Amino acid sequence: KDKAFFFVSYQNTHERNGASIISSLSSNILVAPGLTNDRSNATLLATFRPTSLFTGLPVAAINPTTLALLNTKLDSGQFLIPTPQANGLYSGSAISEFNENQFNANFDYKFSDKNLLSSKFFFSNGPQVLQMPAFLGRGPNVPGFGVDQVNNNRLFVVQDVYTVSPNLINEARVGINHIRVNGFPQEPVTDSSIGISRSNAAASPGLGLIQINPSANGVAIGTAPLIDVQAFGFSMTFADTVSYTRGKHSFRFGTDIRYNQNNSVLNGFSRGQIVFNSFNDFLTGTPFLTVFAGGINTRSFRVTDYHFFVQDDWKVTPKLTLNLGLRYELDSPATDTRGRIATFDPALYVPRPAVGGAVVGPPLGGYVQAGNVIPAYDSPVVPNVNDSVVNSIDPNNFAPRVGFAYSPLNSGRLAIRGGYGIFYSRTSLQYAILGFFNPPTYVLGARVLPPLSDPFFAVPPPGQFPTFVPGIALSGTFFDRNIRTPYLHHFNLNAQYELVNDLMLEVGFVGTRGRNLFRQVAINQSRLVPTGGSITNAVTGAVITTNTPANAALRSPFQGVGINNFFQDQSTAKSNYNSLQMSLTKRFSKGLQFLAAYTWAKSIDNASGQGGGGGLGGVIDPGAVGEASAILGNQFNDSANRGVSDFDRTHRFVLSYLWDLPTPTFARDSKAGRLLLGNWQLGGIITAMSGLPIDIVDTGAGSFYGLSGGTTVLARPNIAGNPFSNVPAGYYFNPAAFVRPTVLAGQLIPSSGGAAIAGATGTDIGNVGRNVLRGPSQNNVDFSIFKRFPISETKNIEFRTEFFNLFNHVNLANPLSDFNAGTSFGKITAASNNPRIIQLALKFNY
Repeated sequence: KDKAFFFVSYQNTHERNGASIISSLSSNILVAPGLTNDRSNATLLATFRPTSLFTGLPVAAINPTTLALLNTKLDSGQFLIPTPQANGLYSGSAISEFNENQFNANFDYKFSDKNLLSSKFFFSNGPQVLQMPAFLGRGPNVPGFGVDQVNNNRLFVVQDVYTVSPNLINEARVGINHIRVNGFPQEPVTDSSIGISRSNAAASPGLGLIQINPSANGVAIGTAPLIDVQAFGFSMTFADTVSYTRGKHSFRFGTDIRYNQNNSVLNGFSRGQIVFNSFNDFLTGTPFLTVFAGGINTRSFRVTDYHFFVQDDWKVTPKLTLNLGLRYELDSPATDTRGRIATFDPALYVPRPAVGGAVVGPPLGGYVQAGNVIPAYDSPVVPNVNDSVVNSIDPNNFAPRVGFAYSPLNSGRLAIRGGYGIFYSRTSLQYAILGFFNPPTYVLGARVLPPLSDPFFAVPPPGQFPTFVPGIALSGTFFDRNIRTPYLHHFNLNAQYELVNDLMLEVGFVGTRGRNLFRQVAINQSRLVPTGGSITNAVTGAVITTNTPANAALRSPFQGVGINNFFQDQSTAKSNYNSLQMSLTKRFSKGLQFLAAYTWAKSIDNASGQGGGGGLGGVIDPGAVGEASAILGNQFNDSANRGVSDFDRTHRFVLSYLWDLPTPTFARDSKAGRLLLGNWQLGGIITAMSGLPIDIVDTGAGSFYGLSGGTTVLARPNIAGNPFSNVPAGYYFNPAAFVRPTVLAGQLIPSSGGAAIAGATGTDIGNVGRNVLRGPSQNNVDFSIFKRFPISETKNIEFRTEFFNLFNHVNLANPLSDFNAGTSFGKITAASNNPRIIQLALKFNY
């Protein structure tokens, strides 16, 4: 009994969540007078009538494929594309379901007074149905195309603590972790059934993502392009730490070795993506852009990390302690078990010869592949390099640490602490995972203005890869072979002072400098022809003497390569964070405890990664996660995208409290009084913070540089006035304060600094800075009431009532910030929080 302890627990969680949605079909849609929105007993033609339902467009002009889409019903009886309200918006809800079973088991065994073995096993299965799945910001925003998702987790840890002597202890730990995430998209409709052809329709049945006016959060139906995935992650960790105490020194040194696997099957963009600029374009069957991909869809990545450290906590005097340490981290780059890693190296670029005087893609050279590629995936025209493809494993990651704690007063009521350290941050494998879409094992391409009935280029079957598909410009995200491990300089200085017993004030400064952070750069940005100069196209030999949107592709450094859909993943981003942090803490006494914390901060960077900010649609998208994101403006100017971070909040205040209400004096001598008025407890959390930055962007800007018109926004408009002056009703800022940066023929291009002239009317990259506006502030109050009914000294029944968003306060999200959102530009179309939720619970404590 005195040597072993065993504990087992089981928990089940089942949730059904209704997600409210509001999406804009188009600012151009107009419902005819007297026409109902009920389509339950009528087809489209009978309901919409042959009247002019849409501005300037009779129903007879609707494209047959579009008509088939509009007439398609789901099993629920609802139409695939819902009927909009009179204001062009669609509102509704969808129910997602989550069911999780958890199992925990702990086993501890005491071999002797010097040796203790502890182990833990965790098991979790959490299948769920997501009705509007999205990843990396792409997915349907109306019901009908959900995904069945498998989420399984297994964790096993064993730790052995051995006391060699009173001043020498060894701790060894081994951990194993399994994570499985599989997504199986629901496909109620196939594109072939409505007249859209696709070369791989038999292998990947279903309907690709169709977006209508995405700049204005228009309706999106179909399969999220990155949701069809089966991913399995495995990691094993071995760590050993030795603690040794001698005199005034407490030494700790050890190692941490981690092995990671990432095995996945990703059918990315295998069903395609079709983008329409407006609802009228959708009705006439005129896509602006389509994206399609296919190839070898499996990867098995492996990485091993080696970490070593030594630290000394030196108690110099009773009032002063120094912390001195050094850590070394070798975070290995990723390799694939079959060598399916490739990238584009600009130094090896060889263009494809022109055909009929026209430049075609992809280039003949510039690619490199892993040296351990197996024969079945080895392309004879691609050079083999090292297994990880990168140029260096970055072996110089030494991280010194220094800190101190000083108490200058004899009373001990004041403590001053400070420290500095370098912290390396192992990059995720995202840079390699994005290589899924890179040739020669995969192909990702786009078509502009294709016919709706045949919108995609032909992709060879997987068995024909590795290969290059002629006529398809190289696109996608390729990692820079010179990437390095991201790291942070972190420093802080703070003072703690005990004002009175149980009440402490803390004031401090905290700062961070991030270096070698990831960002995606469109390295094929077109060059400008200087006034009186020229650019010679290396493929066609054409001499270009003017700057026009039409010849932007011919002025790009890499021919046969996309401009606004071709990115290099670089570790060249930087960040700076400075903050004043204050807190007032009352330890529990006299029935009350609280913590009040305030932060005044600013975070500045030239790339924030994906997710965390309001985004162009105004709402934080938890599916848009990633360590890198595209930058806007001049791709070769590090400061062009410098601004406050997407997640920056200037002010943040949080108050949490817990109060045991005293039993009134008149009720203490009465059993009924104590039962009714005793053992009450109040608690809550109050949060108030600044809004998120707003980044004003323009998809139509940057045409002289070839940056306009892609699915990724790469430029911004010009500012023409005060955004918060003369704000029209219903808008958060004045949309007229921004204009497209149009440059007429013969005028100087402002971003060139007076060195280049426009040869035809086009657009510049704009002069609006990054994140120049800030959205609405955010406030929330959570409140709880507890009542305990004592049964005995060790047993009681607890009744809890918890209010989340007690006052049902609506926190508005950021407004739509894409200049191309039409009349919705500058409007807030969503909330950023949930309505009031009341939760009741009954617990038996013993």
